[in-house]
Amino acid sequence: MKHILTLFFLILYSFASIAQENTVSGIVTDENDEPLPGVNIMIVGTSSGTTTGIDGNYKLSVDANAVLKFSFIGYKTISENVNGRTSINVKMVSDFESLSEVVVIGYGTQKKSVSSAAMSSADVDAMEKISVPNVGKSMQGLTNGVTVSGASGQAGSAPTILIRGIGTNGNNSPLVVIDGLQADVGILNSLSPNDIESIQILKDAASTAIYGTRGANGVIVVSTKNGKDGRTEFSYNGSAFVQEPWRTPELLNADQYVDIINEKFENANRTPVAGFPARGTATQIDTDWMDVIFQPTTLHNHNMSLSKGSEKGSFFTSISYVSQEGIIAPEKSYNNRLTIRVNSQTEVNEYLTFGQSLSVVQTESESIPENNAFGTPIADALVYDPLTPVYDNNAQFGFAQSPYVQKEYVNPLSRIFIANNQNSSKNLFGSAYLEVSPFEWLKFKSDFGVQYYNYTNDSYSPAYSLTPAFLQNSSQVGFGAGNGLQWQWENYATVTKDFGLNNIEAVLGTTMIEGNSYNYGGSGQDLPVEALTNESLRYITLTPDSSRRSFSNSPGKTALQSYFFRTLYNYNEKYLATAAFRYDGSTQFGPENKYALFSAYSAGWVISEEDFLDVPFIDFFKIRASYGSNGNDRISNYQYTSVINFLSTYQFGQSSNQTVYQGAVPINLPNPFVRWERSIQSDIGFDSRFFNGDLGIEFDYYNKITDGLLLVDQSVPIFAGNNAPFKNVGKVRNSGIEFKIDYAKEVGELFLAATLNGSTLKNEVLEVDGADGIFNGYTWPVRNTIITRMEKGEPLFYFRGYESSGVFESQADVIRHINRSGDQLQPDAKPGDLRFEDTNGDGVIDVNDYTNIGKPWADFTFGLNLTAEYKNFDLNLLIAGQTGNQIFRTFERQDVPYNNYTTEWLDRWSEDNPTGSYPRVTAGAQNPVANNNSPSSFYVEDADFLRVKNLQIGYSVPKSILEKAKMTKARIFVSVDNLLTLTGYSGFDPEIGVINYNVASSNLDQGFYPQTRNFGAGLQLTF
Repeated sequence: MKHILTLFFLILYSFASIAQENTVSGIVTDENDEPLPGVNIMIVGTSSGTTTGIDGNYKLSVDANAVLKFSFIGYKTISENVNGRTSINVKMVSDFESLSEVVVIGYGTQKKSVSSAAMSSADVDAMEKISVPNVGKSMQGLTNGVTVSGASGQAGSAPTILIRGIGTNGNNSPLVVIDGLQADVGILNSLSPNDIESIQILKDAASTAIYGTRGANGVIVVSTKNGKDGRTEFSYNGSAFVQEPWRTPELLNADQYVDIINEKFENANRTPVAGFPARGTATQIDTDWMDVIFQPTTLHNHNMSLSKGSEKGSFFTSISYVSQEGIIAPEKSYNNRLTIRVNSQTEVNEYLTFGQSLSVVQTESESIPENNAFGTPIADALVYDPLTPVYDNNAQFGFAQSPYVQKEYVNPLSRIFIANNQNSSKNLFGSAYLEVSPFEWLKFKSDFGVQYYNYTNDSYSPAYSLTPAFLQNSSQVGFGAGNGLQWQWENYATVTKDFGLNNIEAVLGTTMIEGNSYNYGGSGQDLPVEALTNESLRYITLTPDSSRRSFSNSPGKTALQSYFFRTLYNYNEKYLATAAFRYDGSTQFGPENKYALFSAYSAGWVISEEDFLDVPFIDFFKIRASYGSNGNDRISNYQYTSVINFLSTYQFGQSSNQTVYQGAVPINLPNPFVRWERSIQSDIGFDSRFFNGDLGIEFDYYNKITDGLLLVDQSVPIFAGNNAPFKNVGKVRNSGIEFKIDYAKEVGELFLAATLNGSTLKNEVLEVDGADGIFNGYTWPVRNTIITRMEKGEPLFYFRGYESSGVFESQADVIRHINRSGDQLQPDAKPGDLRFEDTNGDGVIDVNDYTNIGKPWADFTFGLNLTAEYKNFDLNLLIAGQTGNQIFRTFERQDVPYNNYTTEWLDRWSEDNPTGSYPRVTAGAQNPVANNNSPSSFYVEDADFLRVKNLQIGYSVPKSILEKAKMTKARIFVSVDNLLTLTGYSGFDPEIGVINYNVASSNLDQGFYPQTRNFGAGLQLTF
């Protein structure tokens, strides 16, 4: 009986076990409902599992009460209880900045979790949401340690990108590496964000030293897209936007203008010119010149791509077209760009792989002058009076000219009319590589790349006589052209080997780069009158006299030869170390310093892998430190030698009968000891993740000293007989902290994510050649006064001028402003004048009291990216801001007797408004000490801002509908750029920053072309 009962229970147990076994199947997709191949699916507590196929499907036999774990690199791990189900579909959620992801570094890739260098990844998905299809502009606010500025509303405007601040008085542009090919930062303007797979920012010496003389300003590593395994996709991304200025200064209307000009002359005891309206006179014309020059325009962006991937290779091709009009004179301010890209990779056999990346770009553009207080339509509009009409049939070209405002100013539409400047360029950028892997642990790669460009520029200006001070007696025509070819050949070997728990990767290689350029141009005068309306007549050969034509050309050649080595080491992915070296030789530098060695070292410790740090909510915690050096070779060619100028003239003979001969002369004295600028940088930081990967925090402290800045040698006396040479005599320090905090959480059908990044910067000049320790920057033409300066102990190119402590409200205030001896400091001042401080304490106010009145470099910059998804709807919000820097208003021209003013001047001092915040207005020359036009802190304002850079709302068509249409994605969206800006700055735009890397004039508002606010919609389709 006992044995029968035992047998009975065994049979029951067998039936129960069989009943509990079932087959589970389903599909695994990403956030966009696209299938994910290769997802690892494990039965928890066993070694059994499977992976998804190329269509994202899987099938697995499991126990009815089993738990399945779904994991995939770059996505959060998901666990699912089977609970007797036979179908389980899983939607994987991206692990924001997952530390297990593989990042692209110089000459290879590396798991981020074992990296001991300071690097940041740009959110490419967020970049694609920005309407202006410019990779540089769209990086703003998305990456810590990166500052993007100087991007105006001009069509095709290129931004200035700075990594960890300003390190030199010269060119601070970072190196850009696209699919292994090194290039200048301008190449980013030709990329389509839709073609980019990833962007890594290399910031410290450990990550950039392998680029030697080109890495001091940081490196931007871009990888473009390729086909994905097992997929064939066709995608279209298109959008259309309406552009308008986000804000323009508000100018005085006609009545207000008449009042202020009469008051201006009354304060100077003078009378306006005959015919100028008296106060209270009714004005028939009230022109708002800002409304005249600015107008809504359009921006179109279209991108189509085809990709295919298989086990043996991949292919990606795309075509992009961008058409952008300027918000000023769109007929003469536009940028049209066509980009074609072809990428491919083929596995020839198990040992040999061939790949290539190629882009061809054609650009047609025209632009207007900008950010200059002299000679731009914006400068004209700021100064021009509202009493002048826009048009006058009796005036030249039909544009009315002011009888009051003269000097260099004219009707802004007439300036636009006479300017004709058309540009065309073609660029080819590509590389091909051959990779040989004779063993699993060894790879040889030979990569050859070329960059070729050619450009043309056609310019024409008719003869004109708009005012007595603004005329040109002859029509002018010009043509410029050029081409350049740079080739790069790199050969390197990579060894990857594991010795137990020791993991080593070493790279050893060489680089050769050679560039040749050729630029030429010509000009002529006195074209036929018909050329005014007939563009086909605007050619130099149509000018009548060959003696009035000119021609010039300028060749250039550079070369770089390098050897590099790097080793990456980790012990059980817990203890980390990196060492990198590069030996560079460059034709940019003198024979005494042609070669140099750069090196860097870093170490890291993944503390979370230690047994003593067994904290449930800490998933990952790594500390790291680095130290090393790299260089900056971005200087003009031939600075180490004397370049000969063949345009010099010499006069011989008696003064009454001289003969002029053409001659040649060296431009400057040589300095064979010129070398590159060298940056030495230390960094300490940590990377961490908490709460099952939901929260991530990255932090860095850096200290970067750039030594050997190239300055004109001020110690060379004038009797040397020529201009002084360049010399390595400056030193600058940048230091600060960087952080990034990201959080993502899925609650039911709602997915929320936020990424906050921020950077601080302290910039200080440590050394400048000469006893005075100064190097002058920008000279304000209005007073011929230097208002930016490089000086030891101060921020680079800080603002200088009088420190103003307000406005004298009464004569008693003027009398009370005294020195220690009781003497008046500004005895010639009047009530309403600016009060200047005796900063050097010598009892006299003069130019020796000029002091630091502001700086262009922000103490803190930040960005916040918010994402929300609910069912088929998604929302993205990008906010960026800065604080701690200033802008110098230099567009105000009170020295022009009849200039207009912004409405802030309504709160000026007067007898009826003695507490006004703005000084009195007055015409004519004044004592410099009482001069309200002198450079002073009155013209300096805080540049703090908080700006909603982008708001986008999208809707994705449900999968059930897509399947019927044989599509994998269909999304429509509406988007707004620069929706809201909070700032106290009264000028055009608080984001002036550095324009074209000209650091000496940073944050000088000379009539900045304001950024645009863009409203539009778009469509994304994938088949």
